[in-house]
Amino acid sequence: MDAEQIREELRRRYASVAERPEGQFSYPTGRASAKQLGYPRHLIDQIPKDVTDRFVGVGNPFSLGDPGRGWRVVDVGSGGGFDAQVAAHFVEEAGQVIGVDMSPELLARARAGVAEAGLYNVTFVQGRAEELPVESGWADLILSNGVLNLATCKESAFAEIARVLRKGGRFQAADLVLVKDLPEDLRQSEFAWSN
Repeated sequence: MDAEQIREELRRRYASVAERPEGQFSYPTGRASAKQLGYPRHLIDQIPKDVTDRFVGVGNPFSLGDPGRGWRVVDVGSGGGFDAQVAAHFVEEAGQVIGVDMSPELLARARAGVAEAGLYNVTFVQGRAEELPVESGWADLILSNGVLNLATCKESAFAEIARVLRKGGRFQAADLVLVKDLPEDLRQSEFAWSN
């Protein structure tokens, strides 16, 4: 499989999450997962149900520290916008959050979610971790939750994160990490890449 085939399978997989989030993954999703992962309940309660229903994350990147008031945050692989909305509550109106995702369907859901929540400091743009559509040195904080393992070129994704972070900025991620090589049949499986 080449990188474009993998990206196309990922787009298809996550487009289905936009339409029908339940039953898509082999790990917990939605509001119950956010609570289990330690997101503050008062923040979960402020996020529209349509957004919390589409929460897909493998951890809580905010457990590494909260963004400050006025910070500029980039959420790489923002999906339905859950982590971007959490960040928006921390940075308040003085800050700004950009969510980047490759799925037009999830971006549409994320945009509808911030409109419903009345958050005017969050924007969503289409893009990939390997080519972030964000100005160099812009971000005080870059978040990623279960996305970098899906990047077809990890080296490019990490180079982009470094490019977009300001000097002294923070990168906080929760992700899946391999501790040994995958068998060849899994490396060639479109399902394995997108699950």
